[in-house]
Amino acid sequence: MVWAWVLIAAAGLALQAEDYERARQLLTAGRAAEAAVIYRQLARADAANADLLLNLSIALYQAKDFRGAAESAAEALRVKPDMLPARLFLGASYLELGEYPEAIAALDRVVAANPNERNGRLMLGKALLAAGQPGRAAEQLEAATQMLPANAAAWYALGRAREALGQKDAAHEAWQRLKALPPSPESHRHAAEVDAADLRWREAALEWQAALRLAPDDRDIRMGLAEALYRSRDYTAAMAVLKPLLPTELPGALFLYGASLVNLQQPAEAIPYLRAALARDPHMLPACAALGQALLQTGKPEQAIPLLAEARSVDSDGSLHFQLFRAYQLTNRKAEARQTLAEYQRLRASLAAAR
Repeated sequence: MVWAWVLIAAAGLALQAEDYERARQLLTAGRAAEAAVIYRQLARADAANADLLLNLSIALYQAKDFRGAAESAAEALRVKPDMLPARLFLGASYLELGEYPEAIAALDRVVAANPNERNGRLMLGKALLAAGQPGRAAEQLEAATQMLPANAAAWYALGRAREALGQKDAAHEAWQRLKALPPSPESHRHAAEVDAADLRWREAALEWQAALRLAPDDRDIRMGLAEALYRSRDYTAAMAVLKPLLPTELPGALFLYGASLVNLQQPAEAIPYLRAALARDPHMLPACAALGQALLQTGKPEQAIPLLAEARSVDSDGSLHFQLFRAYQLTNRKAEARQTLAEYQRLRASLAAAR
């Protein structure tokens, strides 16, 4: 999202006008990280200049340094508490960081102060939706779609909110409005989600790929594509899509990368990624299952047992039970092996009867 209108004029006679103009030109040219370096240097010389701190926040936000953008916006607000653009960027940065309560608190104040703030309403709706408040989200998003009728992101979020509220007809209306707009990341994303819900993973992957071409920096779209490829058993392609996300240490990305290696018969290489995923999300049961499988395959059944046992609740085809049975066998735990084999046989029988 771009807010060209927030670029501030030169912020005081004490600033070096030439540096300030250079930073402004860099930001306008899309070289936000370079602009941020100059704005930070200028801010050190004039730390009480709220306009300059806002410009630094804008540059950091556009450079995708959302933590830095939030800190700079907060500093601007400490200098000038009623500075609405700084509060907008504070909320926008928290939204990108996934810190939804903080985003909601900031954006609520923006919308209360200026009900016609379109971007503020859209972002507030998205934050509320992500925080599990679809009712409040729908109110904000309905207002946002009235102000931004050609904005695909607004219609997509509204459709999601209405679906969460069980309003099928209203959701269908939002999806139709989205479909009527030119192709967008959101329209392809919705089509991919419909395909995924029906387990059409290859079709979903094609839609995610189209979305990613339009929004190559969108992390959620990249994760959606990786999952669709993984579910399609195209593990090598899934790993290629995930590789740019690995430095972010996103648990889901680490898990899918490691699980792909397991399925490619490279368990030793998978173990560090799966351990890292669980370090960041200890309750990720699929990662427990994959790590247990990798440990079993690398001759460490004793270490595999607690992981496989914990993940049994997500066993959809009996394979985890069978691997746990093998781990018990290999460690000479005969009674537990017999019990787990019986559980495996019952699960397989129930699956066969349900077909």
